[in-house]
Amino acid sequence: MFEVRMPKFGLSMEEGTVTKWFKKVGDFVKKGEPLVEVESEKIINALESPYEGILVEIKVQEGESAKVGEVIALIGEEVGKEEGATKEEPKTEETLILASPAAKRLAKEYGIDLSKIKGTGPNGRITESDVLAYIETQSKNEGPKSRKIPLDPLRKRIIDNLVKSYRDSVLVTNVTKVDVTEIVNLKKELPEITLTAFFVKIVSSVLKEFPRFNAHFDGSVIEEFDDVNVGVAFDTGDGLIVPVIKDSYNKSLLEIKDTLNQIKEKVKSKSLSVDDLSNSTFTITNLGMLRTDFFTPVLNGNEVAILGIGRIEEMPLVFEGEIKIRSVAYFSLSYDHRVIDGALAARFLGRLAEVIEKGSLLKEVLKI
Repeated sequence: MFEVRMPKFGLSMEEGTVTKWFKKVGDFVKKGEPLVEVESEKIINALESPYEGILVEIKVQEGESAKVGEVIALIGEEVGKEEGATKEEPKTEETLILASPAAKRLAKEYGIDLSKIKGTGPNGRITESDVLAYIETQSKNEGPKSRKIPLDPLRKRIIDNLVKSYRDSVLVTNVTKVDVTEIVNLKKELPEITLTAFFVKIVSSVLKEFPRFNAHFDGSVIEEFDDVNVGVAFDTGDGLIVPVIKDSYNKSLLEIKDTLNQIKEKVKSKSLSVDDLSNSTFTITNLGMLRTDFFTPVLNGNEVAILGIGRIEEMPLVFEGEIKIRSVAYFSLSYDHRVIDGALAARFLGRLAEVIEKGSLLKEVLKI
């Protein structure tokens, strides 16, 4: 009997979630054939079978997680060697019902008696669709219309990370209004450069002046980094991910723009690697294009601060003694108050605004 263990797809991977089994118990699997799909750090990878034989037992079902190195399946030469399973799971009426593993799992999750469901599969086999149809029928009979949506691995991981962030930090947010007219004008002169690229470059420069913000905190030790690796929050439609622009301080505007474009392509093709999402030291999240004026972002992992950028909007502003129409946006800096004092956060935000608003200083930082 061969043991298939949870693989380690990246240096930082500690746990993975099984999203799909390509084989079911009893199937023959060749060595090198896709066996199971695993999600880690919001990246999905397929694991090829390291052995050839019969898939005897699946120990970690779809949607369940396991630590790296834990046994997730057994492969043997004969069918029916699931000794552990047969010993631990005495036959019940439910085990005698012909149903797919997905249907059984869904029925168990919702506390549904499978004997009440008529299967539409081969030989009356109950499928996952049959269970979902039964749930929908029951909902119609029992009260207001609703849908219960099981959490997919990505949403579950997002929830876990957000809960951990709130639980493990003392989150405070400073907000300031910034005149971004100079950047908007530069954007017109350099249309190939995105606003996000401008912000990554500027923030990277300010982080060099305020190393306390370019740090991680594990509850006992503050770890300040020499390199600036800015994470940029991306909305994939299925959930939020944070790819990382490594060494962003030393990158030019064009290099940052190119890296952002590469990331977008990887997001579209779902080909991001674990390393693409690892080792960020500070994060930027921009909801301006989604018509959000300002918000209070939550820390990403062990980082001690995160910058939220709101919608850029034209409005009348007193500028050089006259009322003029200027482009303005709200910047929200959330930080762990255990590590960063409010006054230091105000200085960081103030310096950021100063660089953005002062044309000569802005061009010096952007090196243009």
